[in-house]
Amino acid sequence: FHVNHLRKTRSFSFNIVLHHCSGKLMTLKQLKAFLVLARTLNYANAANELCLSQSALSLSIKTLEEELGGKLFKRNTRRVEITLEGQSLIPYAKKLLANWEDMEKDVKQRFKLNRGTLNIASMPFATHAVLPEVMHDFAQQHPNISFSIHDITNEKIIEKVQEGIFEIGICFEPKANDQLIFQPLFNEDFLALLPKHHVLAKQKSVTWPELCSCPFVTLQNPSIIRHVIEEHCAAHQVVLDLKVECHQISSLSHFVAYGMGVSAIPRHFQKFIDLEKNVLVEIEDNQAQLAVGIIYKKDYELSNMSSQFIETTLWHHF
Repeated sequence: FHVNHLRKTRSFSFNIVLHHCSGKLMTLKQLKAFLVLARTLNYANAANELCLSQSALSLSIKTLEEELGGKLFKRNTRRVEITLEGQSLIPYAKKLLANWEDMEKDVKQRFKLNRGTLNIASMPFATHAVLPEVMHDFAQQHPNISFSIHDITNEKIIEKVQEGIFEIGICFEPKANDQLIFQPLFNEDFLALLPKHHVLAKQKSVTWPELCSCPFVTLQNPSIIRHVIEEHCAAHQVVLDLKVECHQISSLSHFVAYGMGVSAIPRHFQKFIDLEKNVLVEIEDNQAQLAVGIIYKKDYELSNMSSQFIETTLWHHF
């Protein structure tokens, strides 16, 4: 047996239609009626339990027998007996009804946000700067929901959401894309990250040419943060003196602390920087504004869980 069609009802009733291997149709209502009659072996008692008339029960059993191709019960004026074929159907019918009931309970719990795992694709910096607070609030409202966070690059997030691998992602605003919807959360600029004893660390602010002229620590390509930094270097005709490349902002801050070079980081990451060994300084004429937000596929019906999470996130002030 396999599920072929689900009649949409608010109560998830047993009006689900099943294919028999012969191509004919049967319903879960018929199977439920069969099991009750097989247990009671009495049409009057079975009809009463099912809240059906005896004629309706007889018709349901007859239709099921016609679909399966033979008699499931022997009936005479004194008693009802189940056939060997009817006996063989019992375990299959029980399993099918149990699976349906389990599925019904599970789906209802998911609609109520009482169960499930929320998968989120997120830039590593956004995982640090955005998600903890939002996830905490969401978990307070929906304590039985679990989370699976996938730290991947900005470019991969856009690709994976577009492919439908993830429903939602948190990333920088992508270039014009008619397949995705971008909901902005905040605009991100950059701060200079310097070793504590660096010559520029005593200044209240630095310029991009000053920063880019120093040995530099930054993220590996492909990285939109790396791209922005290289754009500013090129705009001021400075060749970036790259000393260290790494994958995570948290990693590059350690290299900066040991004097391997300077860097520029998203402002919202500043509270995760060790300020005992590093200094953060404003960048003058900072035009490096990048919108950070949530993306999801256009014309795609999100799960209730993802929709509620987006709504919670949009209420936050970052």
